[in-house]
Parts: sequence; structure tokens; C-alpha cells
Amino acid sequence: MNVVFQNIDEYISLQESVNQQRLKELRQIIVAIAPSETKEIISYQMPTFRYNGNLIHFAQFKNHIGIYPGPDAIVAHKDQLSGYKTSKGAIQIPNTIPLDKNLIESLIHFNVEQLKDKKGPNWDSYRDQWLDLYEKMSQLILKTNLTKEFKWGTDVYTFQGKNIIGWAGFKNFFSIWFYNGVFLTDPYQVLVNASEGKTKSLRQWRVKDNSDFDEKRILEYIQESIQTILDGKTIPIEKGSSKAPEGILKDELTNNKPFHEAFYKLTAGRQKEYIEYINEAKQDKTKIARLEKIIPTILSGKGLNDKYKR
Repeated sequence: MNVVFQNIDEYISLQESVNQQRLKELRQIIVAIAPSETKEIISYQMPTFRYNGNLIHFAQFKNHIGIYPGPDAIVAHKDQLSGYKTSKGAIQIPNTIPLDKNLIESLIHFNVEQLKDKKGPNWDSYRDQWLDLYEKMSQLILKTNLTKEFKWGTDVYTFQGKNIIGWAGFKNFFSIWFYNGVFLTDPYQVLVNASEGKTKSLRQWRVKDNSDFDEKRILEYIQESIQTILDGKTIPIEKGSSKAPEGILKDELTNNKPFHEAFYKLTAGRQKEYIEYINEAKQDKTKIARLEKIIPTILSGKGLNDKYKR
């Protein structure tokens, strides 16, 4: 289903009618026991619950619901999961059997304990310092046809599913970032590359004072960003020798059919990026953590570095 979902209600409503009630039931089980601070969002086009990190994802497939509680939760519930098909980070619940409420609650409780003291990225550290600009950007974005999504711990505004703009206040400046800024003509010479040699596509517009905020010019840059998407501009993938999956990535591809299908629908360049990302890790623990991180991204049809190319 090639749809950009706005929220979990929409995700469920656009599934096959025969599956909607089970998805609603699953959601209710999670909501009933998740901490009050938990946020419901769409992340990588899947319903996601965040509590100091990813508490749990789920997604509907043709013959099953995929639940993604993370590898540690799966290892801890190994005995309870003996009747299910599992992989490093996923559990498949066939559409033909009832949801196990006790199992799902146990997975949630486990992850809450793991996450309760975790500190995630805080893009709002200096929010109070820049309240006027946050409000001005919120009003400005209403004049566009962009879609709000939640990625990497903050709001990102997209066009046709591709990243356009985001913003946050920092200690010394308010940053407006354009994800495909490398393609912009930058007529006012305001864009900077925050990480030369590393950041390929993203560029920042740093506002140091409320008086520097120029709505008209920012809207011009947004419109040009949208045009680069319509023109199909992307960072070319560097060519190199092809690599085959190995180790835990190979095992996951062998044991997880939906994951296998999604991986091999990706371009060869995106497959290579994922293979190298796993192989670069030295320790098995790191490899497992990276695999868990990329599973939902691959299932949503996205590349590892798409955020730099768009």
C-alpha cells in the first residue's frame, strides 16, 4: 500500500476491513498499559508508540500482524514466543489466531523498564528561548501543502513522502533545515553545511534573532525544495562492487519473508548501504542493535541514507 499515513487512525482505516478490528484491539491493549507520556505517531509508515524511544511498532501484512518490540524483549520472552515465527526484532502473529493480551502486555512492561531511564534526543532543550520563531514557523507552514511526520525525534515536513523541512532552536541560533538544500540556488546566501564532508544534501538556515526571520524568503526556499522533488533531483549513489548479505542480516532475510521481500525490492545501492551498515559494526551486540533499527525502515521501502538524498 503506497500511502503516506497521517496518524494511526488513518493507518487502521485504510487496511482491509477484515483486519481493522484486530488492529484496533492491539492498539487498545498497548494504550491501556503504556505510560501516560507515550506518544502515538507514524514512523517509517508504521504505527509507533514512543516512550523515551521506540516502545513498540506494529504493521499489518497480508497474512499476519508484525510486532516489533526489539531484540531484547524477544530474547526475554523466548519461551512465550515458541509458537510464533520470530526474528531478531520481529514477531509474526497470524491473522487466523487471537491476539495474546498477556504476551503483548508483558512485552510492553519489559520495554517500559528498559526505557524509563533512557534519555533520547531533546530537540526542545532551548525551545523557550525561541518561542516566537517556533510560532512563526508553525503559522508559515500552514501556507504550504506539506505533510507533517515524526522522524528522528522531531517533526519533519514532507512532500510526496520526501523530506523537505524541519526546525529547532539551539543555544546560539534557530535552525531551519532543508533536507535537499544542496540543490537550492540559495539566492540570499543563507544556507550552510553543518558537517562538511559528511552531510551530503541537508543545508541549514540559521536565524540568530527574531528580526532576521523572513517569511517570504523561507517560503521561496520551500517552493524551490518542492520543485527539486518534482524534478527528481537526488544525490547519485556511489558505484562500487556489489556485496551479499552475511551473518545476522542474512539470517534475518532467510527467516523473515516480509523483510526479505522488502529488502530485495530496494535498489542495489540501498541494499549495499544496509549491508555495509551492519558489517561495519565490530561487536555482535552492535550488529543486533543496528539490525533492529533498520528492519522498520526497510519494511517501509526506505534507504538507510534517504534523509540525506532528499
